[in-house]
Order: sequence, then C-alpha cells, then structure tokens
Amino acid sequence: MNRKKIVGFALVLLFCSLFFTGEVLAQTRLVVKSARAGTSYYSLAMGMAKAMMTVPGMEVSVEESLGSVANVKEARTRSQFIFTSTSDLIAQALKKTKPFDEGGYERIRTLWPIPGVTVHWVAREDSGVRTIRDLEGKRFIPGGIGTATERLTKLILKIYDLEGKIDLPAVDLKEGVDAVVNRRAVGFTTGSPFPTPMVMEITATTPVRLLEMGEAEFRKLFEIDPTYSLTTIPAGTYKGIDYDVRTVASPVLTYTTDDLPEEIAYKITKAFWENRKILADAHPIGKVLDIKGVKYGVAKVHPGALKYYREAGVDIPPTMK
Repeated sequence: MNRKKIVGFALVLLFCSLFFTGEVLAQTRLVVKSARAGTSYYSLAMGMAKAMMTVPGMEVSVEESLGSVANVKEARTRSQFIFTSTSDLIAQALKKTKPFDEGGYERIRTLWPIPGVTVHWVAREDSGVRTIRDLEGKRFIPGGIGTATERLTKLILKIYDLEGKIDLPAVDLKEGVDAVVNRRAVGFTTGSPFPTPMVMEITATTPVRLLEMGEAEFRKLFEIDPTYSLTTIPAGTYKGIDYDVRTVASPVLTYTTDDLPEEIAYKITKAFWENRKILADAHPIGKVLDIKGVKYGVAKVHPGALKYYREAGVDIPPTMK
C-alpha cells in the first residue's frame, strides 16, 4: 500500500472514529428526577440538567416526582437514572427497612450533595395554633403524600406524643396548600431549602405562622437519626414572619445507580461542579453548594464521581469508597 493510500485510510479511520464517538455521545440520554414542579428542588434539577448538558452530546431531561420515597423506589429498576433524596431514606433502603423492605437498593451510588431539606411547619395565623402541640385535634397536611417530609413530620409528631391525635390526610401537597388557603386545614409541612416558593406564595395572600421545634424534641429525634440537624429560618425570610424559626434540616444528595458508565459519571460530576453559575441562575440555592457535603451520602460514591473528587482533593469516608 503506497503512502497516499495509507494516509487516506488513516483519515477515513479518524473520520469514522469521530463520527461514531459523536453518535455514542448523542445517544447518552439521562433522566433527572427530583421533586414537584414549582419547588426549589425542581428548579435546581432544571439547572443540573443544563449543567450536565455542557458535556458534548449529553441529553438530560427532568421528570416531576412525587417525592424522595418514590425516587428511591424507582432506583431499583431504572437505568441512566439520576435522582435526589434525603440521605436518611438511602440509609433505610440499604438496610431494607420499611418502606424499602423489598430490597434491591444496593445498586444506588452517590454523585453530589445539594442544599438540604429544611422543614417548614406552616399554620394559619387565625387558627390559634402557636406551637406544634397546638395541632392536637386539628386537621394538618403532613407534607406531600409519599415524601420524605411526610415521613419526618409523622416521626416528629410521634416524638411529641401526638401520634393518632391529629387528622393527617394523605394528599398531594398542592392540594394541601389549597386546603389551608380555603380553611379546610390549619396548616401543612413542606421540606425545601429556604426561601421556598410554596411558602412565599401562601404568605403573599394568607397570614401564617411558622412553628418551631423544641430543643428537647430535637434531641430525641437526633438519637433516632443523627443525620438530622437543627437549623434556623432567619426573620424576614418570608412576608409577615419577623422572628427566627428553629426547625430541623436533613442532608439531600443526588444519586444514580451502578450501571451508569464510569466515564459519564465522571463527566457529569465535573460539569456539575464547574458550572455553578448555571445552577445559581436556576435557583438561589444553587449559590450555597458545599462539595464537602458528599460525605453525608451514605451510599458508596460512584467510581466516576470518586475520580473527580480525588482530583479535587475532597475527602471521602472509607465506607463510601
């Protein structure tokens, strides 16, 4: 074969390589599942999708979700799947405790942290409810059905010895908010970084109070699950709330499954951390990302993401490697 033919053959191989590589990348389609549309987490998920699509050929869509419990459940069977969840639910899933006692969650892998859930206890100002204990005998929406907030709300009410003493309808959170506005319930809980659009919306038209969690009750909660922490919603965060509110927060992270190719996991993790402006533009909570929060993921870090964290000098707990 003469030199011209060799060069021509090499160029054909190069072209084919580039073409087929492009085809493979173009076929890389991922799904991000986060929360209900209109929430802080849904907005952030849209930002995450945009950040990941800075990787050439990456196509990412966002699906609305019923909540973290539903997200974790879907991780048993879906591929090319990225989802958000509180870390306590991941711990339960790995231990095969209810509602994850069917097992099959060993395939979950940690990608990156996002701002944690802050529980808002919202009550109508005219309901007479001033404390969590005042909810006894009332109708209260314990977060959206199937969400981590619903589970946590019920756990906290149990700590307050209010289990079975409050009417807790199982409804979609939007229906719950409408019920509060129309006086069919005294209040609701929602879990989201603050300021959360749902609370901002209701405070714009309806005078409400945010209820505090007692320190003694928090200590009992912490004994049950040390992933929870006390946090304060500062005065002035919401219209009409001119006082600090002590409440509870839980770490939230983004996860995937072990069938996601290592190279893809590496590229999207890198794209997430190197495109923070995109995330901040999607929602203000995108401005407060803490890369060290990956240590709260519980599940093993995906090998592709682990490669990025090693390059970035981030310490990963031995149990998550």
